Amino acid sequence: MDEDDLFGSHPDLMDPEWRKHAQTDAWLGTEKDRKKFRKQQRRGGRQPRGRWWGFAAFLAVLAVTTTLIVLAGRRPAQDTAAPDPAPVPAVAAPNPTSVAAVAPVDLARPYAHTPADIWPKGMDGITSPAAAAVGAFKAAAVADAYAKVRQAIAAANLDPALLYRHDPAGFLAQFAPDDRAQLAPRLTKKPSKGDEGFDAYVTEIADGYHLLDAGPRTFGTLTAHAGDKPGELAVDAKYVVAYAFDNAQPQALTSPNEIVSFLRVDETYVVATGSGLAKSSRGLWIDGGQSALWSVGCAAAKEGYLAPGYANPPTGAPGAVDQDAPGYYDPKYPVPTLDDCSN
Repeated sequence: MDEDDLFGSHPDLMDPEWRKHAQTDAWLGTEKDRKKFRKQQRRGGRQPRGRWWGFAAFLAVLAVTTTLIVLAGRRPAQDTAAPDPAPVPAVAAPNPTSVAAVAPVDLARPYAHTPADIWPKGMDGITSPAAAAVGAFKAAAVADAYAKVRQAIAAANLDPALLYRHDPAGFLAQFAPDDRAQLAPRLTKKPSKGDEGFDAYVTEIADGYHLLDAGPRTFGTLTAHAGDKPGELAVDAKYVVAYAFDNAQPQALTSPNEIVSFLRVDETYVVATGSGLAKSSRGLWIDGGQSALWSVGCAAAKEGYLAPGYANPPTGAPGAVDQDAPGYYDPKYPVPTLDDCSN
């Protein structure tokens, strides 16, 4: 048998699957060269060679492969199973205690690259255990206390009337009349050095800024326990509220912390029901707490109002604080004392 017959009659060369595989290998080599060129072209590379190069590459691969098969006398069995697909890289979950210093800003998904990306909208992120009896208070009374505290938190931090119109009526309505009388004058005071203002109790957005439709998100817990006095049921609230602000030029922003602000709060509420109390003292009281803001407009914050981080004038050098504390995002940590508006 002459050499031409040997090439033409070899069973591997007559196998249509093998021919298809060899042809694909040849054109893949050509496609790699085209892709490489396209990258070079973006960098100012030279023009590609003519299309005949791909055909020549095919003939060369075919000849070399056939010669190796003839010399070996046989071809090892080929695994015809389809190769396993390349693994799809996992999408990294947001860091639960930090905001990316540099990350894309997307107004359609403003909380991306922040801990709040996985928090529920509105009050759904602030949870409490199943109501159970606490001392003399039955489970139903504990459940009612949780509901009252949730309403107070929502009124203080999520009510549009308070956020935009700075009207605290809805917040004040949550409390016993005697506590309401004490709170009302405090809600008209601007903060000053050494003296708390309205911002110690409620959140009001600075004029000219608006939240996105994504709405605020929350993360935290409520825990009931006996109060300090007979007839008092206390509820500890530890939570964070994230606010996503609109921006006319999001493409100019470099991090979501320029549009997402965080309010971290630890506070205690008391439901007073003692029979010896005056009627005006029965109901919900706020019994102290502490709070902190992060990624906010500093000028507005000093006046007691909430504004986004992009409200700050640009600076060529990093501020005094370049590491955010985990307590700004996770209530299991203490309320931070770091202040990114200290300058």
